[in-house]
Amino acid sequence: MSYSHHYKKQKVKNLKRTKRIYQMPLFWIVLFGLITTISFLYVILFYSKFQLQKIEVSGAQTLQSKDIESVIWMNADIKLFTGIFNLSSKSIFLIDKEKIIHPLLYTFPVIANVQLEKRFPQGIVVVIKERKSVGVFCASLNNCFSIDDNGIIFEPLENITGSTIIKKPENNKEVFVGEEVVQKSIIDAILKIQKNLRDNFQIDIQEALVSNPLIFKTSENWKIYFNPNESIDMQITKMNLLLRDEIKVDARKRLQYIYLQYKDRAYYK
Repeated sequence: MSYSHHYKKQKVKNLKRTKRIYQMPLFWIVLFGLITTISFLYVILFYSKFQLQKIEVSGAQTLQSKDIESVIWMNADIKLFTGIFNLSSKSIFLIDKEKIIHPLLYTFPVIANVQLEKRFPQGIVVVIKERKSVGVFCASLNNCFSIDDNGIIFEPLENITGSTIIKKPENNKEVFVGEEVVQKSIIDAILKIQKNLRDNFQIDIQEALVSNPLIFKTSENWKIYFNPNESIDMQITKMNLLLRDEIKVDARKRLQYIYLQYKDRAYYK
């Protein structure tokens, strides 16, 4: 037998031994893995039993639950692909808490805090904490807002009767709802002084000017001056001693001011 003939015969044998791709175990392993992955993704992304169907809202007092739900529905839709074919999903697995919470805080400045929990397989629970007004902040004569205990303004106001008015020297400065206009430490000081005067001497604070010194106008039409950079508690103690021991109720009718911002002593007239 010639070498050429032997080589051709051997080549034919090798060709006969070559398996088709579907006869290879690796093909079926890869195919099974691919089918499993596609099935898993379908269940996660599109299976109806895992699509958001129910939103439960609690804690809202001034806001309507339907308005909150409307914002949530708009931001619960996850865009998977845009182009010729638009694919989106409301899968409970894909819902991003932050992408719902941030729009709620932006849309409703009255909301101080949002807690969101997924309730599998088709629901989420949203707990709203609204801001509580501790006074009125006026940026100008006709530009007033409710202010919370963090110094954040959250609601424009027209009627401000009966509330403590908080001002700053830079009047007419443009402000926006949701903005911190007064430091929390200053708000804490205002509330502490207000509570002390009301509880101990039945005196209300009508206005507070956020400056240095911190100036209060009382319901008895006299003023108190505090140093915001020193201990407020120590200055309150000095004020209490004056009002209890030196400045009697009758004398307060002629009182013009009390200076508490000096370390060594308090002055009044």
